[in-house]
Amino acid sequence: MPIADVNGVKLNYEIAGQGNAVVCLHGYSGSSQDWGNQIAALSPTHKVIAWDERGHGKSAAPGREEDYTIEIFADDVFGLLNVLGIEKCCLAGHSLGGAIALQFALDHQEMLSGLVLVDTSSKFPMPLAMFEMRKKMNEIARSQGIEAAFEFEVASDPQRSEFFQEYPDEKEKERQRVLSVSVDGFIYTWKSIERQKPLNHRLSEINVPTLIYLGEEDIGLADEIQVLNKGIANSELVTVKGAGHSPHYEAPDVFNEALLRFLDRINW
Repeated sequence: MPIADVNGVKLNYEIAGQGNAVVCLHGYSGSSQDWGNQIAALSPTHKVIAWDERGHGKSAAPGREEDYTIEIFADDVFGLLNVLGIEKCCLAGHSLGGAIALQFALDHQEMLSGLVLVDTSSKFPMPLAMFEMRKKMNEIARSQGIEAAFEFEVASDPQRSEFFQEYPDEKEKERQRVLSVSVDGFIYTWKSIERQKPLNHRLSEINVPTLIYLGEEDIGLADEIQVLNKGIANSELVTVKGAGHSPHYEAPDVFNEALLRFLDRINW
């Protein structure tokens, strides 16, 4: 896949197809590969770009905490679009990628034909227990490696442990996804999520057509998704039955059908 030098960081990206541009932003500890089903479905009619965020996949990983913020990630998107000569696109973001997409929409709304937000929030809920678990995970990642941190997380989260016991193939897929993240990217990207500035008070500024997805079983984000749907006037909410936090690869057929309908009706 090609590499772009953006803001002094070498970013890996994938590009496929021709036509109006759809740019896909993955979630924390993901990569451009998370959007494989969408690239296959959209590239016959659209130009699809998926990237590896700094610290993830095959992109470079700056070694300082201050090099990882939601605003910097959004500026990386802007820089990549400039490198590729894309003046307007539909921007799709999952989880952390959705938070980046929201920031980009507020910074560069004139560059958007549409916005797609997948199981995300303008401020992710952070219970104290999660802070404590993440602190320990970061320590393990630094001293023992990413795989050890992943195993600690699974062991510490009864729901994930139960799910992976029932679906062992999914555990291996998730393990491989997490192992693609550098240690600095793993730690500092999470800290950028903890430092995320709430944007609920600015949602009314977004006036481009917006498609919002909620995996039916992603209970922890259900209230936040409703906030997005109510705050963004020109938005539509799609609930994907049987899916959790990642409906784009848990239920790709349902996801892609709604996405293609949305892309067909927005004004490019």
